[in-house]
Amino acid sequence: MTKDTLKTFISKYYLGGTIESVKWVVDKNNKQLKTSAITEDKNVLLNVTFNNFEDLTDAELGINDTSKLVKLLNVLGDNINGSYNTSGDKITSIVFSDDHTDVQYVTADLSVIPVAPPLKKVPPTNAEIALDAEFISRYISSKNALPDVETFTLLMNKKGVLELVIGHSSINSNRIKLNVTTKNGKDKVAKNISFNANHLKEILIANKDCTDATLKVSDAGLSVVEFTCGEFTANYYLVELKTID
Repeated sequence: MTKDTLKTFISKYYLGGTIESVKWVVDKNNKQLKTSAITEDKNVLLNVTFNNFEDLTDAELGINDTSKLVKLLNVLGDNINGSYNTSGDKITSIVFSDDHTDVQYVTADLSVIPVAPPLKKVPPTNAEIALDAEFISRYISSKNALPDVETFTLLMNKKGVLELVIGHSSINSNRIKLNVTTKNGKDKVAKNISFNANHLKEILIANKDCTDATLKVSDAGLSVVEFTCGEFTANYYLVELKTID
């Protein structure tokens, strides 16, 4: 495998340092490396899959310090191989190597890794917003301009048009309004509905290579972003934040 493809997989769950501890599942039969995780604040649940992965044998691996793993990988060249160190029937570490260097990452006991709960049911969506390259760039720039703002809000303006507002409040506030492109018939919300703006920014940064995605929003209090790009699929579920206007 290449170092960059493995780091791409990592970036899609790591979200700029938001999630450090995950369980990697290597499924040799289906040629997949998978993980599911939840943010510490419980506001985002995610599933990421690296398809056509053939470089390690079946295993469940506790990755408790993703930032340390990334630093170790940075030592290596472009093309790397992976293997396990074991003690009895237990995997104790992963070894990644290039032609000149080996790095060893000590795996954690799975009991210390947070368990991501299964998503019981995704409710019907009311609004679907296109996440093309232009919107992704505008959103990231807008959020960077308001680093202390924690939420983005979807709402209907006075003309009955759906808008996305970073920093929405009923009082006078710094805010940025973004026009959105919606799917025909999926362009309304029944109430103002807010989600974590920082998490969405990190999701979009981690998936900037995928510019044909959709933000699906349900009045029931959930938004979903699904990315399929090259060898990767990544699904993110954002939970509504209750705000006081």
